[in-house]
Amino acid sequence: MKNITSNKFFIPGFAIAVTLFVVIVLVFFRGGIPDDAVAVVDGEAITKADFNRTLKVFASQSQPNANGKPVLPDPPTFKNCVANKRKTAPKKTSDGDLKKQCKQDYETARDQIMAALIDARWYELEAADRGIKFSDAEVKARFTPLKQQTFPKEADYQKFLKSSGQTEADLMKLVRNQMYQEKIREKVSKPKQPTAKDVEEFYKKNQQQFKQPESRDLLVVVNSKKAKADAALAELKSGKSFAVVAKKYSEDTASKDSGGKMMSVPKGQFGGALDKSVYSAKKGILVGPIKTQFGFYLFKVTKITPASKQSLQKATPQIKQQLQSTNQQKAFDDFQKEFKETWKKKTECAEGFVTESCKNAPKKKGATGATGAK
Repeated sequence: MKNITSNKFFIPGFAIAVTLFVVIVLVFFRGGIPDDAVAVVDGEAITKADFNRTLKVFASQSQPNANGKPVLPDPPTFKNCVANKRKTAPKKTSDGDLKKQCKQDYETARDQIMAALIDARWYELEAADRGIKFSDAEVKARFTPLKQQTFPKEADYQKFLKSSGQTEADLMKLVRNQMYQEKIREKVSKPKQPTAKDVEEFYKKNQQQFKQPESRDLLVVVNSKKAKADAALAELKSGKSFAVVAKKYSEDTASKDSGGKMMSVPKGQFGGALDKSVYSAKKGILVGPIKTQFGFYLFKVTKITPASKQSLQKATPQIKQQLQSTNQQKAFDDFQKEFKETWKKKTECAEGFVTESCKNAPKKKGATGATGAK
């Protein structure tokens, strides 16, 4: 149930069936912000009830008091927050400093909550514009296995709901919004199919990607002591196998445990004198000890795989897949840019709740777009 629990807090949707409120908003507040709203997106309000409810969930998970109960930020005085922080703060910390911390905590939470609420509303409205709908049964079908995976026991699930301050309807709302996002991405990310010319041009511009350097399979024994390396050499010359000698003398755990084998070693892996020796050695000849910063190496080349280059014909499926992936990501990036620009123009936030997602965010370059609690 990672998709449900990975967020810091749940994004609640529009208040439950408030028909009268909707009428009031449409009639009296179109083009403005109602007193009980933190933002309006394309004529639809995100209420303070939405915000406060989410803030409570946020506080329950990030700033509980000693009894585990949430301490809600209480601007502008932050009296309760200061009192809670006082319990664990150093004695010399002033109330003024604690209030600054509370204010900063609140503003961080506020900005995250507003961004999440607005983003969720954007996707709801975008889905509606595109005619994307999911039945309750479809959402339940997605939700149920996630719940069972994360909470095999119903008691644990109920405990989670109680501790987080959320309801199953909240979680279902989140899952529905995630389904909206997935479906929208699917619709907007259909990539342009690469042509034969596209594939050929990519192949020519990325030659190194299709080249395989020469590699060699080796049998090795490594020891930091010259005397032990010499002893290993003597035993190998006497006819003992690399597997036996490596097990007795080698300090390289990986090759020691595999009978002294090092497979498909590309040129340049060792560097220095050892690399030069490995790539100038003839197959089947015992070489060493070669001194390196890691110890003395004894080795024998058992297989030489020449350098090669994948043909355009063989590389074509791989290139097509890579180009499709690139085109798909570009299509989605283009959509995201247009999506944010379009919906930001339709989003107005109340004073004290302005973030970068609001059209009335400060225009100053480098500004965060958030107004502080007064």
